[in-house]
Amino acid sequence: MFLNEKHEGDRMTTAKDLTEPRHPIGVVSARTGIPQDLLRAWEKRYHAVVPQRSSTGRRLYCDLDVDRLRLMKRLVVGGRRISDVAALPLEGLTSLAQEDRAETTAARAQAGAATQSAAEGAAGKTGGDRHLEEAFAALENLDKSRLEEVLADAAVELSSPALRRQVIAPLLHAIGDRWQEGTLRIVHEHLASAIVRSFMAGIAKGNGRSPTAPRMLVTTPAGQHHELGALLAATAAEQQGWDVYYLGPDLPAEEIAAAARQLHPKAVALSVVYQDGSFQLQEELRKLRRYLDPEIAIIVGGRATSALQPLFDETGMTPVEDLGALQDVLIALQS
Repeated sequence: MFLNEKHEGDRMTTAKDLTEPRHPIGVVSARTGIPQDLLRAWEKRYHAVVPQRSSTGRRLYCDLDVDRLRLMKRLVVGGRRISDVAALPLEGLTSLAQEDRAETTAARAQAGAATQSAAEGAAGKTGGDRHLEEAFAALENLDKSRLEEVLADAAVELSSPALRRQVIAPLLHAIGDRWQEGTLRIVHEHLASAIVRSFMAGIAKGNGRSPTAPRMLVTTPAGQHHELGALLAATAAEQQGWDVYYLGPDLPAEEIAAAARQLHPKAVALSVVYQDGSFQLQEELRKLRRYLDPEIAIIVGGRATSALQPLFDETGMTPVEDLGALQDVLIALQS
């Protein structure tokens, strides 16, 4: 199927046909099972394919692009990282997919023994590792009740800091990584976000906060729909002793500013993941800086921050590369 010639019905498809840019991104997404935003991420971050552009700027893919993406999706679902396979030629992708298929067949022959061994290993695990594995398994199965049950058990067994550090944060990190690689769907992220958000809100109510704790608002700007990074930031700030108000994703600058006027935070933390609407994102951040009191720190983290450094220099916002950097900033603001 991946040679320079193939038949479609009674018509022979030539090499020229295979490289003709004729498929819009919606068609490619439907044919490969790869969400459109993930397709764009693979293109920008890993140069997995290089689509042509129509006269109006729309992405157009050829048949060979579709074949490459199908193979990459198969390899990623099989456990390989997109960063390791994106640069391979079509022949290399095909060979690797065949090799993985053969290994999978061999592995199934040992499934009974492997299952027993895994069960014995899980029985010997304690604490956060066991809860984390059980939570992720429940999420993969979209088992809402089981995920809630696992988190409730973890909350009983672990202290709040240990729960955040050993279960919640690693779970959200793993979901983000697996979603980016294509082995989890958006529905998995949304389910996890809803349950973790509700769960963490319940813990915060039960623990209470010092009346002198600094206050922080956490959200994502308008157009940024993925909230896992924001939930991680909220979790890290809670652990650092901040009074955190998590506002959910996709919030316009005007709404964030309105919340700030009422709640008087010391800082606002934003998670930004995708640059597809780069102009809109930059305008939202500029507006937010204008609307907020200059004394309120604006902290921005996430994968899209690397392209925004000129804006940070212009506005005085603070970019953070990871949770460790975020915690350093929070400590400095508390002093």
